[in-house]
Formats: sequence, C-alpha cells, structure tokens
Amino acid sequence: MISYYIKGVTKNIDDLIGLTKEDIDDIKNAKNEAIYNRTKIKDEIISLFENNKSLLDSELIKLIEKNPDKELSDLLVKNEKEDLEILKNKLKELQILNKNYAKLVVAVNEFYSSLFDKIFPTEMENYKKINPKSFSLLRVSA
Repeated sequence: MISYYIKGVTKNIDDLIGLTKEDIDDIKNAKNEAIYNRTKIKDEIISLFENNKSLLDSELIKLIEKNPDKELSDLLVKNEKEDLEILKNKLKELQILNKNYAKLVVAVNEFYSSLFDKIFPTEMENYKKINPKSFSLLRVSA
C-alpha cells in the first residue's frame, strides 16, 4: 500500500513539473492566457498531491506504530526506499523549476510596473503613490 501511495504522490509531482515547464516556456513567449488557464489544473493537482501525501503519511505512521523499536528505513522494503528516493529527487526538481519560474515572474512584473510608471507617472508622498501627474500622453484636442 505504501508503494501505491508513493507512486501517486510521484505522479502528482511529475504532472506539476510538466505544467511548470510549460509555464516557463509560455512566460518567455508572453503567452499569459495559457499560464492563467493552467492555474485551475495546477490547483487540482496540488489538492490531489496533498490528499495522496496525507494517505502516505498515515500509512507510514501506522507502520512505525506497529514497530516502535525500529527505524523507518528498516521497515521499508527495497522498492519502497527506491521510490521514496525518486520522489525526493522529483521534489527537488520541482523546487528548482519553481524558483526559476518565480524569477521570471518577478522580472516580468518589474518590467510591466516600470513601463506603467513611465506611461502614467505618479508622485510619491510619504511612501504612498498619490494622484498621477497630468497625462500628456492621453490629452486630446477637440
């Protein structure tokens, strides 16, 4: 049963890795709509991951409670240990991808914020942005 739950969690992580790679490609190509459309799918996979991880945790706790004098690594069979190692590596891969994605998101946000500030300049008063300066770009003569 433990092996089954490990494989379920690993599949969820694989799915998130694939979607995050697509997000990275799409943010580089300014395909914001595609990223937005995947958000719901990612949320569902994260919910599945959390559920599968809870089931795995529960099974591991039961195993430890039945054998309190032994270490968890001694209680798992070889293929379960290997599957846990694979899961650990997948989680590291996802973490690295998410860091890279976050860097891209921050860069894009900074770009759009600076562009917006150049087009619609605002004045600062005590660390607050106040009414924008006159919009010479938007003046229309009738």
